[in-house]
Amino acid sequence: METKDNAQFHIVLVKGWVEKDGKFLLAQRSMRELNKPGAWSLPGGKIEHSFGPEILQRTLKDEIKEEVGLEITDTINLIYNDSFKRIDRAPVVNLTFLCKWQAGEAQALEDTAAVKWFTLEELKNFDEAEDFLKKEIEHLENYLKVSNNRE
Repeated sequence: METKDNAQFHIVLVKGWVEKDGKFLLAQRSMRELNKPGAWSLPGGKIEHSFGPEILQRTLKDEIKEEVGLEITDTINLIYNDSFKRIDRAPVVNLTFLCKWQAGEAQALEDTAAVKWFTLEELKNFDEAEDFLKKEIEHLENYLKVSNNRE
């Protein structure tokens, strides 16, 4: 998109750690995905041209439903953010949230090859985790430690 001042823009990506009964969901990316095909990751997606309140939360809820068939509660907490360049060099802002399962059975749907629930200990020892996912796991663990100490 060209703007008056030729500003450059980032893609905004929202992803969620879905928690259910002490376990967290990972989704394996489809082999048709442009970035990181076949990698295990968190369900989520890009913010599309949409307007209105709580766009991040609405998008996250929609993407989790589309990709893995789950509904999540309205309790959605930002736990990590970073940025990276996709394989096509497009800049991306990555926002990772912790959310709670509300309904549905996890299944591989749109852009997803497989799904699996993990305990935190299983995540920390997951051999198939790529470096980007290892960072996500580390931030999840740190967030849980801090939030549990406040209670």
